[in-house]
Amino acid sequence: MKKLLIFIICLSIPSIGFSQILTDLEEVSILKDNLLAIKKDNKWGFINKEGALVIDFRDDFVLEKGKNNTPPFFNSDRCLIKKSNGNQYLYGYIDTSGKEVMKPQYLNASNFNNGYAIVITLLKDTVGYNEVLEKCITKSTLEEFVIDTYGNKVKYLENPRNCIPSNVTLKKPPSFHSKFIGPHLVAVLKKDNKWDIYEFQ
Repeated sequence: MKKLLIFIICLSIPSIGFSQILTDLEEVSILKDNLLAIKKDNKWGFINKEGALVIDFRDDFVLEKGKNNTPPFFNSDRCLIKKSNGNQYLYGYIDTSGKEVMKPQYLNASNFNNGYAIVITLLKDTVGYNEVLEKCITKSTLEEFVIDTYGNKVKYLENPRNCIPSNVTLKKPPSFHSKFIGPHLVAVLKKDNKWDIYEFQ
């Protein structure tokens, strides 16, 4: 009777310890913007601080290069993704639910920082018309902009790049000629390798 009573008491006490949520993870990041990145089978996903998987594992996240590739992360409720169009990667952003809020369209893009990111786009301008070929003559330039979390262009950043062919195929993303140096300050590298600083709102 005494053993039966102890057994019943043990069953009625909640188990103390850890319950296993996810297993066999290759990497686990630290918590940022209330989410942390986890890696499994060479894909990344995100869990919340309770351990629930909120963004399923996928292979289109952008990792920052360094000694070790930095895991993907959210800043300003945005995370950088990339997709191939066959010739090159295009960059865009998802929100904390995993929904694409800016489809991959930029030739390069930075992670968000304090509500803003820097993106590189290919701009085509018509400079004339060829009557023999009956075609517009265009020139293409790479341009940088500061954008907000909705993709609105907040600041045009003057760029030292020359014209490039309109049928450009980029084996790697073009490098940035600008960088954030404060919440509303950006530095832009000029042709003479000197920097200008701009304020934006």
